[in-house]
Amino acid sequence: MKKINSKFYDGFEGEPEIHFLYQEQESMERLILWEGYFDEIMRTIKPVDGKWTSLAYYYHLYVGWYDESPWKVEDLREALAQLKTVDEELIEVKAVQVLEEICKLFERAIERNGDILIEY
Repeated sequence: MKKINSKFYDGFEGEPEIHFLYQEQESMERLILWEGYFDEIMRTIKPVDGKWTSLAYYYHLYVGWYDESPWKVEDLREALAQLKTVDEELIEVKAVQVLEEICKLFERAIERNGDILIEY
């Protein structure tokens, strides 16, 4: 089964995009979003003891999905925990919806022992 959700990229055609792919055996879900929403989410994450960790590490150092696409997220639990630290009051409503969808993918992958890949 393949499921594609591009509602967070509609209207931004031609702009940079990020794809989150959830894979589990024969099943695949793709969440396509405008890079601006992801940037807004990632900018609210703070360093831990002065150091970037998990997804924020790769985001701020421009490695991972930037130079190795698709890139497999290694520690899904840590990445999800980091995403859940985002203060939703600091981001616009559409970015909150994007965050919720990303978290759902991560939760499903953790629950079903699947993988999350990011394409840029």
